[in-house]
Amino acid sequence: MPDSRTPVPSPSEPVPPTESTIGAAVEAAAQRWPEACGWVFEDRRITFSEMRDLAARAATGLHACGVRRGDVVALWTPNLAEWAVTAFAAYRLGAVVLSINTRFKGFELTHLLSHSRAKVLIIQPQFLGIDFEELLEGVAPDLMLSPTGQATTASFPSLQRLISVSPGRLSAMDWSALLDTAPADTTALDVDLTPDSPALLQYTSGTTAAPKGALLNHRHLLNYAPETFSRLGVRAGDPVLNTQPVYHVGGASALTVPLVLGCTKVTPGHYDAGRVLELMERERCVSRGGIPTMYLMEMAHPRFAEFDLSALRSGWTGGPPAVMDQIRDGFGGLELIQLYGATEGGGTSGCITDPWEKRRVTAGRPMTGTELRIIDPETGREVPAGEVGEICIRGWNRMIGYFRDDERTQEVVDAHGWLHMGDLGRFDEEGYLTYVGRLKDMIRVGGENTSAEEVEALLLEHPSVHQAAVIGVPDVRMGEVVLAIVERAAGSSLTAEEIVVHCKSRAANFRVPRHVRFVTDWPYTGSGKIAKKVLRDIYTPEFEITEQKVEVS
Repeated sequence: MPDSRTPVPSPSEPVPPTESTIGAAVEAAAQRWPEACGWVFEDRRITFSEMRDLAARAATGLHACGVRRGDVVALWTPNLAEWAVTAFAAYRLGAVVLSINTRFKGFELTHLLSHSRAKVLIIQPQFLGIDFEELLEGVAPDLMLSPTGQATTASFPSLQRLISVSPGRLSAMDWSALLDTAPADTTALDVDLTPDSPALLQYTSGTTAAPKGALLNHRHLLNYAPETFSRLGVRAGDPVLNTQPVYHVGGASALTVPLVLGCTKVTPGHYDAGRVLELMERERCVSRGGIPTMYLMEMAHPRFAEFDLSALRSGWTGGPPAVMDQIRDGFGGLELIQLYGATEGGGTSGCITDPWEKRRVTAGRPMTGTELRIIDPETGREVPAGEVGEICIRGWNRMIGYFRDDERTQEVVDAHGWLHMGDLGRFDEEGYLTYVGRLKDMIRVGGENTSAEEVEALLLEHPSVHQAAVIGVPDVRMGEVVLAIVERAAGSSLTAEEIVVHCKSRAANFRVPRHVRFVTDWPYTGSGKIAKKVLRDIYTPEFEITEQKVEVS
C-alpha cells in the first residue's frame, strides 16, 4: 500500500442542524446532484435522481399494500439496495422503518414483530447460511399466505404482508412488484411530516432480556452521521465506505449521508475484510468508518499490502490509544477520529483538525446544536472537568423515546429532557469527552470505583493480548475484584502472571486483575459486541461466596 496520501481537506464550519424530512431531502438531493452517484451496493450504482424515482415507485407499492402514516415496515435483509429504497419510500409515507438484525433468532424476532406491530415484513429468504423463512415459520407456525403475499397469523395479528427481495419457498410478494404500479403523479402519497416525525425504530440487541426499541426521528437521521463525515473532511462527490450493517443504527443512518453532503456511500453486502479492501481500492474511497476489529482484520489480511488505498484519507473508529496508534500506523498515517453515541442517541465526534493527541484519547466534542453534561449518578449534580460521571445528552441527537414503553423512557429521560446514557465519561478543560465505560460495568474494588473498559484498554496494550473482557466477581475481603478474560494473540504463550505484572506496572493495585481466565471463543450479542452478561453467567458462580468460603478466609 503506497505511503503517499492526498491531504484531507479541512472540515467546513459548523452549520445549524438540517431541518428537513428525509423525503424532502431525497427530492432536494435529486435536484441538486441528479446524475451523480449517491449509493453503491456491491455491483449496483444508484444516482440521486434514480433513488428519488425508485423510492417514489416503492412508496406507491407500499401504499397499495395498506401502509399509512405511523405504520411499521420491518426490513430483515443484509445491506441491499432494496433496503435503502424501501426505507426512503417508507419515510416518505410517514411510516416507521424497523431494521431487524440479521443475526437475530426466534427469541428476538418474536419480540420485535409482536412489540412493533409491524404491518409489512420484507425479508431475504436466506443469508450466510441462515434460513430466514424457516425462522419465520418457527415463530409463526400458523402463517397463511395468499399468492400475493397477504399474511394471516395469530402469532402476529398486525402482520398483513410478507415481501421477499428474491425468490424463496414461501408465497411472498416479490419486492419488484412494489415498483410495477407506480402512477405518473405520486404527490398524493405525500403526508404532512416534520423533522420531528418518527422515522426509524431501532431495537437494542437482546440475549435473554427483551430488546428495547429506540424511536428516532427524521432530524436525527439527517444530522448525526452527516456531521460526523463532514468532520472527517468529506465533500460532494467523495466516495465513502460504510462498513456497518443497515440493521445497525450506524448503517441505517449512513444511508442518509449522501442526501446532505452529496457524497457517494459505498456499502458491501456484508462485512468481509477482503471484500472491503477490494471496494475501497475499486471505488477510491476517501473516508470510511468501522469498529477497531474491522481495521485490525483488514491489516491482518494476507493481501493487505497489495491493495492501493492511497485515496483513503480519514476514518472514524474507537478504542484505547494503543489501538488507535496501531490502526493509524497500519494504514499509513490515516487521519482517525473517535465518536461517542448509542442506539438511543449520538453525543460527540472528533474532528480531523483536532490534534492527534486529542483524537487518540477522546471522542471529541458535542455535535452542533446539542448539549452534553457529566453528572454524579447519585446526586444528579454536574461534576467539574476531569471527574468521571454519567453522560447525559439533550437536543436533536436524542431518541424520541422507547417505542410503546413510557415507563422505560421515563427511567432514562428526565423531566428536563436529558437522556441519561448509562455511560461514564469525563470532560477535559477544553470540552473534549473521554468515554470511560458503562455505568453498570463499574467494578467496586474495596470501595474504589474501577471501570471495566479502562482495565480492558490496559490489557490490550500488551502485544500478546488479542482480545480481552473484564468483569467483577465476588471477593470475601474486597467485596468485588477484577476478573480478566483474555484471548492470546496467535502463537503466544502468555501467562496470567505476565498479565498481572503488565497491569501492576501501569495502574493502581485495585485495577489489577485478581483472576485471569484464557479463552479462544467469545459469546457475542446480536450487534457483534462481547456479551458481558453471558460471561458473568459463566464465571461468577466460580467465585460465589458461601459461608464455608468466609470461614476459610
